[in-house]
Amino acid sequence: MKKTLLGGLVGGIILFVWSFLAWVILPLHTSTLHPIPNEDAVVSALQPALPAKGVYPLRSNPGMSADKATQDAWLAKMAQGPTGLIIYDPGGVDPMMTGQMSMGLLIDILSALVVSWLLTRSTAFSAPYMSRVMFCGMFAIFATLFDYLTMWNWMGYPTDFTSALIVDALIAWLLAGLGIAAIVKSTPAQTA
Repeated sequence: MKKTLLGGLVGGIILFVWSFLAWVILPLHTSTLHPIPNEDAVVSALQPALPAKGVYPLRSNPGMSADKATQDAWLAKMAQGPTGLIIYDPGGVDPMMTGQMSMGLLIDILSALVVSWLLTRSTAFSAPYMSRVMFCGMFAIFATLFDYLTMWNWMGYPTDFTSALIVDALIAWLLAGLGIAAIVKSTPAQTA
């Protein structure tokens, strides 16, 4: 159990450090976040229109219970465009992101803890080091298929943004796997 907890802690710290490097130091995501031209005018238009924190789709689906005319109007708007999502917070956030950084570290540690625990329950637990690293890296493949590609397909996330997230996740979990696999391994007594 100690190895699992330590593996989760080390893996989580590695994930956190990699995320900082990927988002702040390296140009991995820089080109995928496009500045809004005339941002002040867009913000001025959004403030009275979107009073509450939320996710707002452009061309919001009226739902299956809407009449045919409403459905047809929505279909025409979707085909014409533009489409997109606005993730909106009218209150803003702390530019230093202290709360988000703390929560991010906690999420990374919990994620690595789950992977460490799953590693102890798998056949990779008694496998060579690189097999354990690859076991951890497989979680990036699972996450990208289930999360990032789903958002790309259904929510219209741009391909460049999605690709950067996928590369980020693959590197993150391989690096975390290096740390986790060094700690979470069976001893001869456990494999006998």
